[in-house]
Amino acid sequence: MDTDQLSEVLQAADLSFYQADAYVTLLELGTASATEVARSSEVPDARIYDVLRDLDELGYVELYEQDTFQARATDPETVVESLTDRATRFEDAAAEIEDRYEQPTLDSHTVSIVKRFDTVLEAARTFVAEADTQVHATLTPEQYADLRDDLADAKGRGVTVNLTILYRDEDQELATPDFEGVCTEVHRRPRPSPFIVTSDLRRTAFASNPAAIEDYGMILENRSFTYVFFWHFLIFMWLPWPVMYSAEADGTPRRYADVRQFLLEYIQPIREGATVTVEVEGRDTESGDDVTLAGSVVDTEYVSEAAEALDSELLELAGTATIVVDDGQERHTVGGWGATYEDIEAQRISVIGVTAVESQRTD
Repeated sequence: MDTDQLSEVLQAADLSFYQADAYVTLLELGTASATEVARSSEVPDARIYDVLRDLDELGYVELYEQDTFQARATDPETVVESLTDRATRFEDAAAEIEDRYEQPTLDSHTVSIVKRFDTVLEAARTFVAEADTQVHATLTPEQYADLRDDLADAKGRGVTVNLTILYRDEDQELATPDFEGVCTEVHRRPRPSPFIVTSDLRRTAFASNPAAIEDYGMILENRSFTYVFFWHFLIFMWLPWPVMYSAEADGTPRRYADVRQFLLEYIQPIREGATVTVEVEGRDTESGDDVTLAGSVVDTEYVSEAAEALDSELLELAGTATIVVDDGQERHTVGGWGATYEDIEAQRISVIGVTAVESQRTD
């Protein structure tokens, strides 16, 4: 570093141009009179005494009188320590600026666009750890390994975990033991595909297709936006693809964040006469009050002319989905997110029992 550069750095450390120039000059001269410092630097004679006194107060130089007004640079240890501390704080500030730019605080942003996949993955881990109803995810085998413990903890809390594994031909096959105790059901889909994790139909971590031109991720804490990703998961990442693992069909309780997801799995048994007992937690659509309802599903309603005409499971999802729950005293209609005409908008449906038709018969 040359003299000019050193002077510029000292100015960045809050010295004035004249102070930095006088100090660098004293470093070169050792001990010198005020007049000599002024002569060897760009500090005007009329300013030199004030400049040296300021440097003395800052601890950069020592002043004394010996026939003439003399100055010398102090032991650099104090100055170096101060500059090192400032440099460290500047580095910390630079790192913090990067973090705040690339990783906005999750609890203060409804939607965040981020540039690093690690940020998206960490958000997904947080969302899974805080889930209490249902997790939907599309993961590569490597990403599944990263989140496996978090998913297992969620499953242990009773969360329904539906997962689509994204494979390439060269990927090592996962087997049933890899999913036991971790997932409720697993489907298989080829890559390339985006990374998606939704939690309780309220929070989403998303990273774009690795083959796409844009390299970005999204972190959302918004039910409306998350519902879009939930539909994308169901239609493109879940229903069309083969099942590679499913936990015991009669395992209860199972939790669902959406009435359509519940109906996908239970509408056929219900239509065949099975008794499906549920607990519904949600909102009374008239009063807005929180409500919890327990009873048997005695009817289902789909309003979808396209589904009836084409006999399509996918189109059936597009209709108005309602279940009717009998709590032993009266019947209540239950709809999904945004329910208006039903009695209750379900936020969580827990299946607490299933009794097949055969076991209801007596000889």
